[in-house]
Amino acid sequence: MGKQDTLMKALSRSLSGGALKALGVEGVELTAPLPTELPANTLHADMVWSTQDGLVFHLEFQSTRENDLHRFLAYDVRLAWHHQKSVRTVVLYHRAVTHAPDVLDIGTAVYRIENVFLSQLDGDAALDSVTRHLRHGDWQAEDRLRLALAVNMRLHDPVQAFERLLTLVPQVPDEGERELVVAALLTVGEKGLADTQRDRLRKELRQVSKIAQELYEEGREEGEAKKAVAIARAMLARGLDIGLTAEVTGLSRDAVERLRGQAPN
Repeated sequence: MGKQDTLMKALSRSLSGGALKALGVEGVELTAPLPTELPANTLHADMVWSTQDGLVFHLEFQSTRENDLHRFLAYDVRLAWHHQKSVRTVVLYHRAVTHAPDVLDIGTAVYRIENVFLSQLDGDAALDSVTRHLRHGDWQAEDRLRLALAVNMRLHDPVQAFERLLTLVPQVPDEGERELVVAALLTVGEKGLADTQRDRLRKELRQVSKIAQELYEEGREEGEAKKAVAIARAMLARGLDIGLTAEVTGLSRDAVERLRGQAPN
């Protein structure tokens, strides 16, 4: 959980400083992430922040077309009510989506959002800009999102673009900026990738990013812990001794005893 908090704080910085202008979203300066699960409510927004100008910024990621805005409206009504602030919502559509509604008239009110269609942005040009800025030492805040999202944009050769991405990330000269690019890649950029590309991207990022390495270690530890619990439950179900179960799985004796207490009669 601590590493996820670190990732979200890094993403807040990734999207600030004018970075969102790369997507045509102007005037957003984020201050801090806000909870996405609101009290007494089962709705869950993707990402929410407070902003310097006193608004709530709600960012949604979509890989499929949202035909009905009632769901987003429900999110934003809850956000506005809970925080007592105006809400600005941007929906980021990945490459497969080319159009979607941005207005919902419910009679008593008209609800509006901002759609960003990555299919309408030139990914090759984005990578060219990043390459040029790196070559001339002219790195810009917008380059974080150009690099993180280029492979989700319109591309002449998606395979070649992915290879370019892998070579460009390590070239970001400032370690802090590189971590901001990685944060955007891990939370936003990888959503439109195939599983094999996503796995390779994460592996490459672990070589150049502390955040990526820490998230990998945390995930591996969680996976090993779940595996140990599953093995312990299987051993207990077969009537094996608590001491033996603890020795084989590496769990403490107390932990194994608790698992036995949770076993169905």
